[in-house]
Amino acid sequence: MGVREAIACVEGRLHPFSAQVLQFYLAGHLSTGEFLRWFHMPNSSYLPLGVCIVSHLAPGYVPGTNQPEILNAPIRCPQPGPDCLI
Repeated sequence: MGVREAIACVEGRLHPFSAQVLQFYLAGHLSTGEFLRWFHMPNSSYLPLGVCIVSHLAPGYVPGTNQPEILNAPIRCPQPGPDCLI
């Protein structure tokens, strides 16, 4: 599987932002996680399309891996107290 199969997932024209994100991903400038995070931003219906593309280009990808450490850091409440749900 490869780029040809991944591009076959794209039917019709993409929003320019998503097209640019796809170009960055294909060029190796984005990780798979970053691609999935940004590709669907202008159009949530692109979520399954992004998964389709990734299934061809990175079939072993496991969601949630290779994320920046900051994403795993605890979130501090601005005003800790009984109403703090974070």
